Amino acid sequence: MKENDINKIINNALLVDKKNLSDNIKPILKNIKISIKDNQDILLQANKIDTKNNNAFQLSFDIIDNIFKRVEKENIFYKDVTLLQKDDNKKIIYGKQIMDYGNVVIITDGNPYLSLEMILRNIIAGNTIILVNNGFMYGTNNLTVNIVQSILENYKVSKNLIQLFITDDYKEVLNNYANIDLVVCIGNHELQRLIIRESKNKVITSGYENFDLYIEDTKYLDFLNKIINTGLNVNLYINKDTNLDYDTAIIVSDIDEAIAQINYNGSRYSSAIFTSSNFNASKFIREVKSSIVTVNTSPTIERICDIKQLDLVYEKTIIYPYEFNLEKNS
Repeated sequence: MKENDINKIINNALLVDKKNLSDNIKPILKNIKISIKDNQDILLQANKIDTKNNNAFQLSFDIIDNIFKRVEKENIFYKDVTLLQKDDNKKIIYGKQIMDYGNVVIITDGNPYLSLEMILRNIIAGNTIILVNNGFMYGTNNLTVNIVQSILENYKVSKNLIQLFITDDYKEVLNNYANIDLVVCIGNHELQRLIIRESKNKVITSGYENFDLYIEDTKYLDFLNKIINTGLNVNLYINKDTNLDYDTAIIVSDIDEAIAQINYNGSRYSSAIFTSSNFNASKFIREVKSSIVTVNTSPTIERICDIKQLDLVYEKTIIYPYEFNLEKNS
């Protein structure tokens, strides 16, 4: 069951003992994957209830499979020590050790794909995490957290390594800044600005699953309507000369205004231009501040969270003499 007291959640996180975590990260990840697959029908039932309550989109296990595939390729693990170089003259070895950030708050719009990927990546990083959202897809997210917590307890790791907190008042969480080591905010530009403004901790932001689309050519209208009707978070910017009419669109006069609007209001995640002008396409590619930029192609074609594993850890530099032997787990 969800804990509704943020002070209790923070205290739970601070008391987590991670001594059994570093030796068991890979089997924990493997068993989470197995358990998610074994509980697929139950997850779909939870998703169906969320959808019935107008509080969800339809869950895709292809996307979930891709999340596990990406995470399984990682080679940055909590407490790993790697050799960087040897100094034969001084008989010294230089290395680095991967250390956890500590207590990480993950603020999202409730997207369960984000919840799962952030859970997996922070287990790899050795972080305790508090997932914070306003309750979107609560049943799906809560069940996912319960599945992961069960696996953690099987390996004698406290279930409080991963906790879920539902609130509309993010400031309520961020006021506990003395006990927070990192804030990750994944959502639209408005959410990112709010969290950056209110947080006294370091904030990493991503606009994952929030897309910006500029239209100055009606040639691709059928394709555009398919994108717009997916129900995804697509911000539309339309050139006034097209005479297109969409309720939520921002009308712009030219390519320069479109770029300026996207760079100011956009999520900086994925932006697309639909145009017949090679000059405008090239200008858009050069000047739009997004991680992914597409031309005459859906901005949703590449749906990968751009929070990197290295963003969730810090590296400790280690210097030691040749004759010193590190322990086996190093």
